[in-house]
Amino acid sequence: MKVLVAIPKKYAPFLEEELALVRTVYNDIVDYFVVGNTNTKAYLPLDKTKELKGVDFDKLVVMDKLKPSQLVNLARELRKEVVDRILIILEIFANHAGSREALLQIELARLKYTLPLVKEAIRYAKLGELHGFLGAGRYGYEKYYLVLKRKEARVRRELEKLREVRSTRRKARREAGLPHVAIVGYTCAGKTSLFNALTGLSKPVGPEPFTTLTPKAYRVEYKGLSFIVTDTVGFIRDIPPEVIESFYATLEEVVEADIVVDVVDASKRLSDVIAEVEIGKEILRRIGAYSKPVIYALNKVDRVGSIGLVLAEVSKHVREQQDDVVAISCTKRINIDLLLDKMYQKLKSRGLRRREAEDIRA
Repeated sequence: MKVLVAIPKKYAPFLEEELALVRTVYNDIVDYFVVGNTNTKAYLPLDKTKELKGVDFDKLVVMDKLKPSQLVNLARELRKEVVDRILIILEIFANHAGSREALLQIELARLKYTLPLVKEAIRYAKLGELHGFLGAGRYGYEKYYLVLKRKEARVRRELEKLREVRSTRRKARREAGLPHVAIVGYTCAGKTSLFNALTGLSKPVGPEPFTTLTPKAYRVEYKGLSFIVTDTVGFIRDIPPEVIESFYATLEEVVEADIVVDVVDASKRLSDVIAEVEIGKEILRRIGAYSKPVIYALNKVDRVGSIGLVLAEVSKHVREQQDDVVAISCTKRINIDLLLDKMYQKLKSRGLRRREAEDIRA
């Protein structure tokens, strides 16, 4: 399948990152182009749409969030299949789903993605404008819409049951007095590698985005302190709200944690390192975990020439929150003990404050 990729101007500085996301799903990228001005009706400007009609490709991937009307209009104009950034991310998720919960979360996100498109198709069918291409007919689309709505309700019910099971497990950990550390970070930063380094396990790691979709939890002992470490789903630039909401059951592990370890790929350009830190802070804010104590683990320092500069710049960006910054290498086990010391200190401090609060309530 010949795939053509449209990159919005705002993502042009991150071109390779965006193309890497597409390649995770489609290998045969024939070309890409950057979109400057967009069109409210069909996203692409009219002259660009006309130009593409003479280009040999099978599918257009637009690495932006399209409105349902834009996606349908663009597909009608080009007579080609069109997918946007949300669907690409969901396809990547589907390729890495390893549990029933992850599959259901992806299914829910896909349903939320598809339902507005079907509604838009119903609107065009009523106007008699969906003959041939995309033309299942008004009644066909209306029936399909009702089937999807019923499926959405079923998936939500099943996810709620799994969410209750996860909540019960967290409650049991709290009652056992076990503190909880959540590992977060940008996709491919090395979260699972850190999880393996801390636990001694060998969970799958890889260069593909979103290798981890279902949280992995394991008990760790350090200096007489037992605590639970959880590996979570990776962050990404401008992660769509639909994905955040669908994976909220997974991200609850972060909300319920005592401390958060944000893994950052320090081997990237300094501007990209800072961007990863800011993206992590924004997502923690969106899920209600911004007030948690955070340790920023600058990973892959074995590939960095001047880690002192990176440490100084990241420290500036987290100074307001008074968070710690540690330079590590998971694969070379550089400063893993230093990171454990930082985690130990924060957990002991959190435990002391919790006991003081309980004494006051008593």
